[in-house]
Amino acid sequence: MRRLSRRELLAAATVVSAGAALGIRTAGAVPRESGLTSEGLLAGQAGFQPRTAMALPYAELPEFLSAGQLAAHHAEYVRLVAALKTAEDALAGLADDAEPARYASLRRAQVSAANAVLLHEFYFRNLAPRPVAPPRYIESHVREHMGSLVRWTADFTRCALAAERWAVLVYDPYDDRWNDAIMNTDDDGVWLGANPLVVCDVSEHAYARDYSRREEYVTKFVQHLDWEEVARRYKRVDRM
Repeated sequence: MRRLSRRELLAAATVVSAGAALGIRTAGAVPRESGLTSEGLLAGQAGFQPRTAMALPYAELPEFLSAGQLAAHHAEYVRLVAALKTAEDALAGLADDAEPARYASLRRAQVSAANAVLLHEFYFRNLAPRPVAPPRYIESHVREHMGSLVRWTADFTRCALAAERWAVLVYDPYDDRWNDAIMNTDDDGVWLGANPLVVCDVSEHAYARDYSRREEYVTKFVQHLDWEEVARRYKRVDRM
């Protein structure tokens, strides 16, 4: 290994000193982790990417979810947006010599809140005020990946009744497959790198004001699934 010359050592020391004087952290600093608001799958949409709370697409969904139920659920989502910002602000201000346990706790909080925010946005946006027939484009892919719409509906319902938090249909670009999945928390149960196509919140806060039985809620959810939105999601990620 080549030894650094005295001149090179002095130059490096000057850079470090200047960084310290400007308040720039060196080894151990948490990176900025920012992106371009003009890029990404959610570019131009309020919510996750700009770290703001999206408005409800519909204040009420007649014969499915009441205004009170949706408002209460949206308030929980707004709380999660705030939790994500809190975790990221804490990470940005974390001292380089902070305890590893504190750092790990904040990283876990960041992922959990980020997933929860995204999942709620996918959920609210895939609800329709009235039944929407699957477009031909999506019908062919349902048959290709899931056998038939009837078979998919039966399996997705099974997931929604078994899950503790979320039931999701995802597209895995690594092997070009659709998979139903069960999530018992906001950060488990999903295929790594998979893209959500259908998201159903099965936590009680999503339906308990309007339904005493989850089975009724899940049946209504499937009937009010916005297949046009599902098609848009799949077109954005199909064989990326």
